[in-house]
Amino acid sequence: MKALIVSDSHGLDQELLTIFDRHQDVDLAFHCGDSQLTGDSESLYPYRVVKGNCDYGNDFSDEVIEDLGSYRVLCLHGHRQDVKYSLDQLVHHADQKDAAIVLYGHSHVAKAEQRDGKLFINPGSIRMPRHRPEKTYALLTLDGSDFIVDFYDTTGERINALHFDGTL
Repeated sequence: MKALIVSDSHGLDQELLTIFDRHQDVDLAFHCGDSQLTGDSESLYPYRVVKGNCDYGNDFSDEVIEDLGSYRVLCLHGHRQDVKYSLDQLVHHADQKDAAIVLYGHSHVAKAEQRDGKLFINPGSIRMPRHRPEKTYALLTLDGSDFIVDFYDTTGERINALHFDGTL
């Protein structure tokens, strides 16, 4: 099973379609908020999209829950859980939602980590990255309980330094 994860595109349009076209073999695609687009935007059609702090109106939900294989995936932006400072509130929220995998954005910092038996993935930003020069998105691959998280720049080059794998 595979999931494509993007976030914080801040008005980029065609780039979202280009990234999705590059990874059409995914089972699910997520946008973790701050698209700054409307729900009728063609570039968002393949993505499950959540509302970020820079998204206005009622086009998107605050969070999306989907199953990826046997795992519950929670996708949200993260601004309400103060993810720029700590993952503590996000861990608690994931516990409440019984999510094994949490996808979030807001900080524009690409990273994947495990806490309390859960996998947390921030794909970074395809527009304004922080702490790295590359504009990034992520691809999650699940094989039973094993997972691989790879990060890519917007040209499709894998960023080996951000690779993360393990077992759920």
